[in-house]
Amino acid sequence: MKRLLSILFLLIFMALGVAIAIVNADEVVFNFYYGSITQPLSILLVGAIIIGAVLATLINSLVIISLRHQLRRAQRQIKKAEENSVTLIEASDKQL
Repeated sequence: MKRLLSILFLLIFMALGVAIAIVNADEVVFNFYYGSITQPLSILLVGAIIIGAVLATLINSLVIISLRHQLRRAQRQIKKAEENSVTLIEASDKQL
């Protein structure tokens, strides 16, 4: 069922993409710092979406790496605290 929904979602997404490409088939000039290119608007839109997705993925990856590092540090601190508490418990048991 999940696979069927995924395929259905993909087909709907592709149909919307084709519809947008048909409506936006006009050629436009895209000017950037060193020059310009003439492409159909739909191609430029797809390119902008892909660049945005790649940048978002990179930024999210950096955040995830940072959070994993913080998690490992916290786990080491917890382990050290547990070892210290065991040592303190054993020392208090010996005193009794």
